[in-house]
Amino acid sequence: MTREEAFARCTPDSYVEFYGGRWLVVPFAQVEQPRFFVCTPRTSHSQ
Repeated sequence: MTREEAFARCTPDSYVEFYGGRWLVVPFAQVEQPRFFVCTPRTSHSQ
C-alpha cells in the first residue's frame, strides 16, 4: 500500500503509520484505565 492509499483508507477513528517499510492504517484502541489508577476525591469530615 502506498502512502496515498493509506491516507485514502484512513477513517476518523484510525491513523496512518510507516512501519517496517510499509504504510499501515492503525485503528485507535479504546484506552482502558486500570482500576488502581482510577481515584475518586475523598472529603474529610473530621475536625
